[in-house]
Amino acid sequence: IIGGEPADILDFPWQVSILYFGKHLCGGSILSRWWILTAAHCFINKSKSGLEIIHGERRVGTKNLRMKVDKLITHPYFDSWFLDNDIALLLLKSPFKLDATKVPICLSEITDIDRWRNCWVTGWGITIPMRSVSPQLNKVNINLVKWEICSSLLTLFTKNMLCAGNSQEGKDACQGDSGGPLVCQKKDNQSIWYQLGIVSWGEGCGQKKKPGVYTKVSNYLLWIDTETTLSGR
Repeated sequence: IIGGEPADILDFPWQVSILYFGKHLCGGSILSRWWILTAAHCFINKSKSGLEIIHGERRVGTKNLRMKVDKLITHPYFDSWFLDNDIALLLLKSPFKLDATKVPICLSEITDIDRWRNCWVTGWGITIPMRSVSPQLNKVNINLVKWEICSSLLTLFTKNMLCAGNSQEGKDACQGDSGGPLVCQKKDNQSIWYQLGIVSWGEGCGQKKKPGVYTKVSNYLLWIDTETTLSGR
């Protein structure tokens, strides 16, 4: 996260870290006690066997409960070149015990960006371009940008993508934040948080006129429903 500030995991209790052979790979979010939502591009050339999920402060040296992954489901039409349909589901081998610190994020079919306010993206990704991942969870407040504007500013921007940025330069997701959630509140209901996007890609991090790109979750509600129902979890 570029240009952000430290986040308390209790304020973003759906956030998880996905490890690959013990090292932070990507972020993700809790959909239910069995399921994690994340980005498909995290798993290019990766085997399921190396994957683990950690919830909570992923500070170096703390022994958190590591959850094993039973199933990795990437979208059948994921395009690893253009990053279209950049969405994946992880089924855990054993379920999370949900409590005040582990809360599933809500999803919504509302696509009108004017209905949303107070959007944040969170992650353990790099805080200064070209540096290593952060030991601390960070957050940054960003604004949803209209599709037409994103499309004019960014090449290869599809209908399955959202973009979000900040008029102040240098506020963005960055490497290591991939797969993590972009969450907002409705203007007419300010108590519930919804995940609108999954950190997907960007042209650099926090550059002027280059908003970050997110998988548009509302396009995949049926796919998520189908996959999670099929496995009976």
